[in-house]
Amino acid sequence: MQRSIKLIALAVLFQSTFRLFAYSDGPGYSVEDKSPEEIINNYVTAVGGLDKINAVKNMVMVMEANIQGMTLEISSTSDQENKRLVQQTAMNGNVMQKTIVKDGKGFISAMGQVQELQSEQLDAVNAQIYVFPEIHYERLGYTLSSEGESEVEGEKAYVLKIVTQGGIETKEYYSVQSGLKLRTSSEQAGDISYSDYREVDGLKIPYKMTISNAMLPMPIEATLVLAKFNDQLDNSLFE
Repeated sequence: MQRSIKLIALAVLFQSTFRLFAYSDGPGYSVEDKSPEEIINNYVTAVGGLDKINAVKNMVMVMEANIQGMTLEISSTSDQENKRLVQQTAMNGNVMQKTIVKDGKGFISAMGQVQELQSEQLDAVNAQIYVFPEIHYERLGYTLSSEGESEVEGEKAYVLKIVTQGGIETKEYYSVQSGLKLRTSSEQAGDISYSDYREVDGLKIPYKMTISNAMLPMPIEATLVLAKFNDQLDNSLFE
């Protein structure tokens, strides 16, 4: 059982770390289309507006899920002001995996071993330095294209395809009605759905993340338990 729990924890962290960089065909598309700029602008308006997003310097968030009676904690600190990031997965308080990005380099540690992220991996993780990376996609050198409409659990969604400089493809699904992001998908990592958006300091963020993955015996529902913008960050977090 311990081995399966570790695999689950690693799978969840993989999902959290690389949630923006996934690819899946999803349901069929309609002929209606919107430009990538329109999709992102609608999202920016839906979450609270560009002025509020630009005022964010960092974000600390913690999510929890229950697996086989044990508590899985997924935490992330995005320090875009200093171009730093730390993401961590812990099971019942024991750290299973940790990713750190700073000074232009990235490292992932698990089971007592540390490995430097290769350029393609770092290219993907770098977007997570930004609290709202969507407005930075083009600045990061990503190619964006609209893939028409699809459906996410019965809700119409615009599909945005993203290709990083390293060739990693993403599809993100944004609600036609609300403009909010509903899902990212991946053949390798499965699906992550976002729901229960609530306002924190004038910005809407999802309080629920549902992860479906071939490595998981059943979908995992993670709930946001802590979210802070513009916190005083201790440098030791990034060691």
